[in-house]
Amino acid sequence: MKRIALVLFFAFPLFAHVSKLVDEGIKLYDAGRYDEAIVKLKAALAEDPSSDHAAYELGLTYSAKGDTAACIALFAPRVKAKKNEYRSAMYGVLGNCYDNGGDPERAVATYRQGLKVDGNDTQLLYNLSVTLVKQGELEEARKLLKKELALQPWHPSGHWLLGHVFESQNFRVPAVLSYLRFLALEPTGERAKDAASRMLALLGAGVEVKDAKNITINIDPKPRKEEGDYAAVELMLSMAGAAKALPEEAAKSEFERKRGQVATALAMIVEGEHKGRDHTATQVIPFFRKLHDQELLDTYAGIALVSLKLPGTQEWAKANDAEVDQYLAFMRAEK
Repeated sequence: MKRIALVLFFAFPLFAHVSKLVDEGIKLYDAGRYDEAIVKLKAALAEDPSSDHAAYELGLTYSAKGDTAACIALFAPRVKAKKNEYRSAMYGVLGNCYDNGGDPERAVATYRQGLKVDGNDTQLLYNLSVTLVKQGELEEARKLLKKELALQPWHPSGHWLLGHVFESQNFRVPAVLSYLRFLALEPTGERAKDAASRMLALLGAGVEVKDAKNITINIDPKPRKEEGDYAAVELMLSMAGAAKALPEEAAKSEFERKRGQVATALAMIVEGEHKGRDHTATQVIPFFRKLHDQELLDTYAGIALVSLKLPGTQEWAKANDAEVDQYLAFMRAEK
């Protein structure tokens, strides 16, 4: 008993010092000062080579700095230790280092090994999806992204990537709603501009407008249904797109016309019945139904387009300042 107490007496100061060095390394990492962070984290690992936390933070810093060789050398042996509490996280970073180092096949194998340790590790699910998309393996990537987002529905990158996969595989409605779900989380920036542009293009797909009296709507006679039967919804989306050509729309700003198109499309979708058990029906539409219930769909439709900086955007923002604040409060409460 005395021997155990003596060991603890000497071990605690060591643990506290190592923990302090790791904390200092993390702060330096967060500040982008990677070389200084590495010095601190290497010192922590030198004092306690068994510290998986110090090793993980050090490998993560190597990865951020772009030193893939050091990252691989550190993590490749450590991921084999079954008692490593950071094991699945290390697999994720190790896979990234293989991928960034030009070895995507090794990266995929590493992510898969990590998922055997923890099949619900969201970072591994997402990272594997990213690499599979780059390799053109869209079927598996779609499956993994849906699982990742079911576990982590507030992950913008997951929705953005799944929108691209859905679009590439001709799932029009799921793609539109994935892009819109992303825009609810990340409404500004280059990715938002990309998502908003793609979403509007999908809403207007199949609509040919010569003038207000000559509008043609082309519908895919055999739309894919593996991700839900949205044939009727596709028709409604096209009709909403055609409505932009009506005479009463001509006096509106470009922003207001497209904002109205998005709001109408969303209202049509959430007010309809969706009996399927697909990802879109169970994971995405309920979010927009909550917005509808809070009478925030119109406001959200404007927020989804702000990254495009269309004529009329600033005027709308000034006139709807209170509604935007209400929407932001809703999003904070939901998170």
